[in-house]
Amino acid sequence: MKKLLSLTFMILLLPSMAFAGSCPMLKSEVEAKIATLDQAQHATLISFALMLHEQGVKAHESGDHGMSEELLNGALRLLDI
Repeated sequence: MKKLLSLTFMILLLPSMAFAGSCPMLKSEVEAKIATLDQAQHATLISFALMLHEQGVKAHESGDHGMSEELLNGALRLLDI
């Protein structure tokens, strides 16, 4: 019974750990894309992307990884020029 309970717990826990680990990768992708863009030409897009980036980081730190991924992916879509 203990093995079944611990196996069930691990199955439920592992997907949430995987999602929690993708937020920092998305954060790094946003930062890398911002670094490659022409700051003068795309200033407005960069400012909106930075706003989404900051909100995504805050959501990650508060434990809301789903919202963090949505915000960071939104920033990536904005920067996909």
